[in-house]
Amino acid sequence: MSQVREPDFDRAVAMVLRIGAFSCFFVMLAGLIDGLFVTGRIPLEIERVGVLLMLATPVVRVVVACFLFFREKDWKYGWISLGVLLILMLGSVFGIGEH
Repeated sequence: MSQVREPDFDRAVAMVLRIGAFSCFFVMLAGLIDGLFVTGRIPLEIERVGVLLMLATPVVRVVVACFLFFREKDWKYGWISLGVLLILMLGSVFGIGEH
């Protein structure tokens, strides 16, 4: 691995975070606006989708970073990213820290 990371790597990770943040914002804004005009559960469900997008954004970022590390044959950081992904998945499945 070279000491200088490829700019495409940083662009890809930044794009994932940017898309996740903007999509979360617009989905939650749509739920908020919908809640002003529609009563019932539909606005709450739209906002719930926005929150799920917010929670999924870091997971997708780790998946993209893991893929890019392995593609660059940077095995050390690829395996570390895979470990972080495993910890995120175990935390969400088992609710670690939830009482």
